[in-house]
Amino acid sequence: MVIVASTTVLKAQQAILPDISYLYVEKLIAAAKENYPRVKTLNSRIEAAKSDLNIAKTSWLDPFSFQFVTRSNEANTNSINVTTADVLNGYQFGISLNPGTLLSKPSNIKKAREQVNIAKYEKDEYALNLELEVKKRYFLFLQYERALGLANKALLDAETNYNSIKLSFQKAELTLLEFNNASIIFNQASQTKLQTDVGFLTAKASLEELTVKKLEEIK
Repeated sequence: MVIVASTTVLKAQQAILPDISYLYVEKLIAAAKENYPRVKTLNSRIEAAKSDLNIAKTSWLDPFSFQFVTRSNEANTNSINVTTADVLNGYQFGISLNPGTLLSKPSNIKKAREQVNIAKYEKDEYALNLELEVKKRYFLFLQYERALGLANKALLDAETNYNSIKLSFQKAELTLLEFNNASIIFNQASQTKLQTDVGFLTAKASLEELTVKKLEEIK
């Protein structure tokens, strides 16, 4: 009995291979990369890092402070104000430099550039993990889809056998033990069908969680 069961399971597993559509898998992966919220978050993080890099590149004038002052040239202001030492009239310009800020600019730009790279690496890493997860859930979905077909057939056979034995039992052609055995097999097949239904629906929902679309919508 164990050998027969193992052979049946092996045949069921082998039967999954022809059902695999790698083109459809690629479509599922593409849908996940386009719609899954985590991917959108990583894309936004890359854009934010790029924006910070652009700001760092265009902030070379930050260390410099520019001052502009006007002094009146009118006759009544030609006298020197000793208190404020305003000895010059007209336009005055001033420039001050913060050496520390200036010297830190290359380092800040490099750091901003590395933040862009880190954001891209994180997205690439997550893309690989997402592809693997889509494939795993797709293969599990196929497994339950095939198991559902087997469970449907087993239930139909068990029901047919149960009805036949029930009729024979009512005609007193079979014993109560034979009728009970058929009833047990039918109940077990019904329970297996129920569990397989739940497993199939769960596998489908798990896959659709990544694609954010119904599988029927992905052609």
